[in-house]
Amino acid sequence: MTAPDPRAPSVALWSHPRSMSTALERSFIERGDFTVFHEEFAYVYFMHEKRAEIPHKHPRPGHPLTYPEIKRMMEDARRQGPVFHKDFPYHCLDHLLADPRYLLGQINTFLVRDPEEAVLSHATVHPGVTREVLGYEQLARLFDFVRKLTGRTPLVINAEDLATRPEQTIAAYCEAVGIPFRPEALRWSQGERPEWATWSGWHTDVSASDGIRAPRRNYRFGYEDTPHLRDFARYCRPFYEHLDSFRLRPDHKEALT
Repeated sequence: MTAPDPRAPSVALWSHPRSMSTALERSFIERGDFTVFHEEFAYVYFMHEKRAEIPHKHPRPGHPLTYPEIKRMMEDARRQGPVFHKDFPYHCLDHLLADPRYLLGQINTFLVRDPEEAVLSHATVHPGVTREVLGYEQLARLFDFVRKLTGRTPLVINAEDLATRPEQTIAAYCEAVGIPFRPEALRWSQGERPEWATWSGWHTDVSASDGIRAPRRNYRFGYEDTPHLRDFARYCRPFYEHLDSFRLRPDHKEALT
């Protein structure tokens, strides 16, 4: 592992869509001691016209940010204090794999959810979902790359633990990355956050909640009547199981040092 970065810490949460990553992000917003960035690398992904069918709102349609510009924005914020950013590797995987210095300069953590639930949840908000944007394969590829790059196994948490044992899971997460746990940050006021404007409509569960809870399972589709979604879930499962095999249990006490 490289020497600790002398700047304020930067914590990256890499996940896939519909993984409860926004709920964990919301707790970091509530802490108040981190500048939080929400899926900024999506701008890189949406520069490709063929990908515009994914329902989103680009806050800077006249000036889509590039990968170096996004990194620079986060680095500028880091000079003022700790940074937390959550994103999906499929947004910019090629850039990340070609930029080991960037990955070495932050604490890379991973969150995964059983595809049996995540695929149906994704199709509920995006009926045109494709296998690419489910994000499991790219998440596993980045995990393996970071593991080889650093010589250590990155922190992995599972959405099931986050949903059923939020306090223990986030306490273990904070201990592992070396930041103080703030239990008061597990509760918040209901409402949409400005950080989520790009993805209006995707975070209704978090917006309607006042804390972390199990996702509602009001899915628009089932596997019986949408066999292609079952194929998607089968495709994602080996990547999920690979990541889950390194899953941090909420009572685990290993720090990333």
